[in-house]
Amino acid sequence: MQRRPGLGKTARTSARDARQPRRRSTTRGQASPARCAIGMGVTGGAGEAVKPSSSSSLSPVAGLRAAAIVKLNATFLAFFFLAYMALLLHPKYSYLLDRGAASSLVRCTAFRDACTPATTTTAQLSRKLGGVAANKAVAAAAERIVNAGRAPAMFDELRGRLRMGLVNIGRDELLALGVEGDAVGVDFERVSDMFRWSDLFPEWIDEEEDDEGPSCPELPMPDFSRYGDVDVVVASLPCNRSDAAWNRDVFRLQVHLVTAHMAARKGLRHDAGGGGGGGRVRVVVRSECEPMMDLFRCDEAVGRDGEWWMYMVDVERLEEKLRLPEVFNVSELTAAAATAGRPRREAYATVLHSSDTYLCGAIVLAQSIRRAGSTRDLVLLHDHTVSKPALAALVAAGWTPRKIKRIRNPRAERGTYNEYNYSKFRLWQLTDYDRVVFVDADILVLRDLDALFGFPQLTAVGNDGSLFNSGVMVIEPSQCTFQSLIRQRRTIRSYNGGDQGFLNEVFVWWHRLPRRVNYLKNFWANTTAERALKERLFRADPAEVWSIHYLGLKPWTCYRDYDCNWNIGDQRVYASDAAHARWWQVYDDMGEAMRSPCRLSERRKIEIAWDRHLAEEAGFSDHHWKINITDPRKWE
Repeated sequence: MQRRPGLGKTARTSARDARQPRRRSTTRGQASPARCAIGMGVTGGAGEAVKPSSSSSLSPVAGLRAAAIVKLNATFLAFFFLAYMALLLHPKYSYLLDRGAASSLVRCTAFRDACTPATTTTAQLSRKLGGVAANKAVAAAAERIVNAGRAPAMFDELRGRLRMGLVNIGRDELLALGVEGDAVGVDFERVSDMFRWSDLFPEWIDEEEDDEGPSCPELPMPDFSRYGDVDVVVASLPCNRSDAAWNRDVFRLQVHLVTAHMAARKGLRHDAGGGGGGGRVRVVVRSECEPMMDLFRCDEAVGRDGEWWMYMVDVERLEEKLRLPEVFNVSELTAAAATAGRPRREAYATVLHSSDTYLCGAIVLAQSIRRAGSTRDLVLLHDHTVSKPALAALVAAGWTPRKIKRIRNPRAERGTYNEYNYSKFRLWQLTDYDRVVFVDADILVLRDLDALFGFPQLTAVGNDGSLFNSGVMVIEPSQCTFQSLIRQRRTIRSYNGGDQGFLNEVFVWWHRLPRRVNYLKNFWANTTAERALKERLFRADPAEVWSIHYLGLKPWTCYRDYDCNWNIGDQRVYASDAAHARWWQVYDDMGEAMRSPCRLSERRKIEIAWDRHLAEEAGFSDHHWKINITDPRKWE
């Protein structure tokens, strides 16, 4: 609730004094005792004015002086009273008193303050527009608006008689908009305080549970059939920054969703030129925090004034997002993409920066995307550390390179890979594409991922609870989104120190894909059943997983003979010979020009030999350290 300071000291004093009648003196030209005392600066005990003795009389000069003081006081009182009334009534200056006048109004919304809703759902909201007087009475709640205030300039286009849908906001709170028209409150049941953000992303939902159809919990929504069409949806979005998890407030999400649904279902649609019948709806929100970019994109914002934001929202995009969160079985992904409207411009993208560590992975990634059947553009964002011979190999693999300037992670230690991992934000600058599927360079694609272009930003696979893995994600490039990420990089703390943790704090309401789309190569459960299942999935032909995400040591940093994660105690949870062999199948089909960047350095060869020695000393029972090395790169 906004603070509404009262009137200034001078205005309060003059207004109070103006309301107090003056007692007339019995003798013309003589002030009342109190007023005379104030004027002369002389007072007696107990606040009484000191009176002259009955035996003495005023001289003519003293009488004239007293009369002059009375007239001067009266003049000042009249001046301040007229000034106060001018401020109160004049539309040009009435905004100075908006907050004071509004403080007398009663705030009451059925779902926010547990007040009884008004019997009439439509109220006439009026104010002075452009200096033209208008009726200031508000019918609902029987409150009279004394002063309707002055609207920010961005609301000028809202002039005229409007039909407004109000979400989590009272009619009296629209004073600052300076609009008039019919307003209807959108009633809904507030989500229970027992509902937690983690409930939106239950761990048990997974496509491998074939015995029971998975379902997501739902937030209470209004019965939208009760409401007619509206010209504008106005909402107040909760924002409790004192809570560390303010951006994961379930009630905040609920208000966002009610607002978005009301706009998509009942909002008057405008085309790009401002005429009716198109695909954009006007939404006005009040919020101390930036509205959720998951629903209200910054490039759809048309104005901001303090806590007020105005959007012209693309309805087709919004409707697509409002179908989420959904859970699709892997077999349903292709069908879902077939029914979705395909954007005109789409591309896969990956990012290389700071070293050639992932160079070989990016080459094999491009080849795997092509082998899976996709013909979409492949865009490689790279910095100055990628050499010309390496770029030639990347181009041969299918990438279209674009040089970028690295973006430093202000919280990362210097010299680490994470130091420049915020360079991934450059993906949002690919504005010549409507939708981009980002794929990390340590991923091997086994099935065509083109179905992902049917899903909106941000779509990804779960990593842990309500957090997503940024290895494969669908984004929608936008320059203003990029600027927003850059602006927040010093204030948002990443839970893992990298881009994944940062993006999870920005895009909190994301669409969850089945984990087989970005299948992590790990065996954290460390059970026989887990290993048996995953090794079968990695070997399956035709492929049952859409891609393999190689955690731990990467295949190109090992010899082709076996997964060198077996050699290191704390990396053995990432070891899989089946997944390792799958990557090398793609490598073997590449031309020699693409293989050259995958050679091992002498230093790396020494490290592998040392790890094999330590594995032998540790006596690892799998005996991978005994395997004879046949990889020709050992002697190159």
